[in-house]
Amino acid sequence: MTSVPVRPRPIRADGQVHAMLATDIAGYSAASRDQEIRLHMHDALYKMLGDALTAADIPWDACYHEDRGDGALVLIPPDIPAAGIIGPFPVRLRSMIRHYNHVSTEAARMQLRAAVHVGPVFSDAHGLVSDDITYLFRMLEARRLRRALDDSGAELAMAVSRYVHQTMVLRHPSLADPAQFTPLRGRVKRTSINDWLYIPGSEH
Repeated sequence: MTSVPVRPRPIRADGQVHAMLATDIAGYSAASRDQEIRLHMHDALYKMLGDALTAADIPWDACYHEDRGDGALVLIPPDIPAAGIIGPFPVRLRSMIRHYNHVSTEAARMQLRAAVHVGPVFSDAHGLVSDDITYLFRMLEARRLRRALDDSGAELAMAVSRYVHQTMVLRHPSLADPAQFTPLRGRVKRTSINDWLYIPGSEH
């Protein structure tokens, strides 16, 4: 598996447009999970993200990433084609989670929420500043996304922004079947969400 760097690659953040990915392990802090299980899941998530992105021609070592405790923020450099984040990355990640769950105890089994968006990123002395990163995490917290993951029992449920859906999914249907994307609408912290839901392997 991919050797995950301890420190992320530095990033230029003075308005460059990046494809971005956010993830969150469902129920990470559940009472059924102790510290050892959470550490195991945290490490496994990073290894799967690294392997799935690299296999989708998005080299993990070239990406910037920030740890979010129960998930991660990943920014893809502007010079790397981002199409792979729609296909084949989600399918590969779902397959890896499925295998991980097969060999894990019940308490360590994983369901993952993810969100994908594209937008400019800036930085100041304290870190990254981006309305689009904020929106990315609003998508990740959408109630409809959480409910879809719970109701489906799937390994992975992904929110895809309207821009990504229009420019990647609809224009390049060979990446992923557009029929598998369903509307994702709602409000999160006064932000309107009007995007798309993708559950790899579903029969939508």
